[in-house]
Amino acid sequence: MNRINLSCLLVLCLPVSFAYVMGPDDRVEVSEAQTEIAAIRQTGMIRIYGEEFVSGLLTGGNCDVVISAGHAAIYWQDLARKGWRKGELRAQGRFRFNLDPGAGGEWQSMRLVASGYSLAENVGKDEYDWSIFRTSRAVAADCKILHIMHDGLACKSNLLMSGFHFDRPDIKLLDQSCKVKQRKDSGIIVHDCDTKDGSSGAPLFCQDGGKLSLLAINISGLTNRDYFDGGVYGKSGRAFNDRKHKNIAISVGGEFYQALVEEMKASAERRFLKEY
Repeated sequence: MNRINLSCLLVLCLPVSFAYVMGPDDRVEVSEAQTEIAAIRQTGMIRIYGEEFVSGLLTGGNCDVVISAGHAAIYWQDLARKGWRKGELRAQGRFRFNLDPGAGGEWQSMRLVASGYSLAENVGKDEYDWSIFRTSRAVAADCKILHIMHDGLACKSNLLMSGFHFDRPDIKLLDQSCKVKQRKDSGIIVHDCDTKDGSSGAPLFCQDGGKLSLLAINISGLTNRDYFDGGVYGKSGRAFNDRKHKNIAISVGGEFYQALVEEMKASAERRFLKEY
């Protein structure tokens, strides 16, 4: 009898359990028509020299401002086997940006301008996990200045997140079926967009009546294991967890917003000086 029950558990019950735990992958390739949407077109890949890649959003009047996660620029922990030292610039500050690496797009070098991780006491805290970079020159001829939504709870419609992921690194992927699940007073937004490693820094837009507003930057709980969900975020496998489906992002507000406003002003001035 025990053998029969065990057989049932292994052969019959397991697939049912798997079907319940693992949900569909809602990420899709960006279509040719969607590349005309600024929110998608201006999302690119950040290469950290000798390390991994992450995602980032290009903006600025001079098309030379890139925003991403704080841990895209600064080590959030000590890791001796990789030579990481908490609080230090990743790869000694050698970063590059590309809007379309899969199609052989041009890589632009860039440097860190501001980050919530710039202060030692903030490193490793999700609410400070943001960075602003400046590319060495304009990445594109023209960039749309995207509207910013400060209140995550005000987004009642679906989110749109475009970015790059380790399991399909040469393709910009899009998830338009996710939503805001919760907003913390710290500026953390809990969402259920499907992500893998590499999606840190990917922008989240609120799709409100056909208008896209920048809401947050994906950070996926990399530094805070209370939010971490291996079924949604990680290199291994392609499945996504329906029961514990959560990721986190940092809203574009507070010090992040103020630093971005300053760099956007500087970018507009650089464009003016270049043209006149």
